[in-house]
Amino acid sequence: MRTLELSDIIPVSEYEKQREARRRAAMELRARRRVALGDLISMHFENRATLIYQTQEMMRAEGMTSVNAVLEELEVYNGLIPGPGELSATLFIQLTSDADLRKWLPIFTALEGNLWLKIGSEKTAAQFEPGRTREDKTASVHYIRFALTQAQQRALAHEPAEFVCTLKEYATTAPVGDVLRRELLADLADGGAGQPGS
Repeated sequence: MRTLELSDIIPVSEYEKQREARRRAAMELRARRRVALGDLISMHFENRATLIYQTQEMMRAEGMTSVNAVLEELEVYNGLIPGPGELSATLFIQLTSDADLRKWLPIFTALEGNLWLKIGSEKTAAQFEPGRTREDKTASVHYIRFALTQAQQRALAHEPAEFVCTLKEYATTAPVGDVLRRELLADLADGGAGQPGS
């Protein structure tokens, strides 16, 4: 999938005129690309369109007009573009109370090595961005990737698929529905490269 370039981005003043329509399209796209893994974890799969939207929103929030600042922002978000044979997602641990934070963040330190994408009879482990987990607790946001073999990529088109968490305190699964499957297959085929709603 192509990385983001300056030509993909429009100035904040122009974005303001288009924001409502772009926001609606982006929310629809994000809904298609989201999976809930139990009550506490959700994964949002990223592609060029989701990351262009996030870049534009960040520029708007920070009143960003400097080309250098925009290029720095693009460099950050380009780190989330999936590479060949990869799926890339932002994982959110959704905890709202202090009691839940104290209970679950230490448990979720073991999430790495216990999160899988199973396609047919094969599974591939989520690869977590390093530096977001300490010995006693983990961050509430993680950036993860699933690297699929060519056989797994082909199987995703027709085999049952599900996300699996094997933590004993949070053992749960979430099927890959038809809508999400189409989105992920498009990513693997280097699709989804347009704007939201395209």
